[in-house]
Amino acid sequence: MEIGQHWIVNLWGMSVNMDTLVIMWGVMLALIVFSFLATRNLSIVPGKLQAVLEGFMSFFWGMTELMGKDGKKHTPLLASLFMFILSANLVGQIPWRIYQLHRGDFASPTNDINMTAAMAILVLLYYIGSGVIKKGPKYFLHYFKPLPILAPLNMMEDIIRPFSLSVRLFANILAGEVLIMVMLGLGTAALAKLKFLGALLPLPFMFFEIFVAVIQALVFTLLSSAYLQLATDDGH
Repeated sequence: MEIGQHWIVNLWGMSVNMDTLVIMWGVMLALIVFSFLATRNLSIVPGKLQAVLEGFMSFFWGMTELMGKDGKKHTPLLASLFMFILSANLVGQIPWRIYQLHRGDFASPTNDINMTAAMAILVLLYYIGSGVIKKGPKYFLHYFKPLPILAPLNMMEDIIRPFSLSVRLFANILAGEVLIMVMLGLGTAALAKLKFLGALLPLPFMFFEIFVAVIQALVFTLLSSAYLQLATDDGH
């Protein structure tokens, strides 16, 4: 089984990476269950889980306050993006990643360019839709500034920005998983000579990739927030 090879299934004439879909829905289900458990017994004096969740949401409330009085309504999207991307990124660092399936593998769904491109489309439609809802048809006037001849380039910029995020996320997560698998292979080969030291070889890279997983989730969310702010800003 090669790294990055997917379990491809033909559905309604389309080729679908089934392993990406299964793990993606598993991550979403886990987040739904976590959210339910964290919010089912809310109280004025928060417990540990509620305190963690409130601190997490406070960060995103502060982020959306920069967008003005209507900014907080975008908190659910940005918080959901961060939680999903972070959880999906971390799936590839769980030890079961070393077990290869006959079809597909236990990997981060964000190592699939189709997954990250789908999130880019969601962000693109959301911030253009938010701009149109707030400004009406006037939203599209910014494409013709500073010169009407630049309209095609400005439109391309609007579309390319979120897709650059998807490529960055995909490339970083896939490269990290490949690196870890290479280190696991070297560690396995070293076990015969170095005993337990061979098993420790991949650990520094695993910890580093956990850091990368957090940073990439944060970068995707912060830049999505910036694009949303540009689209809804009255001066834009």
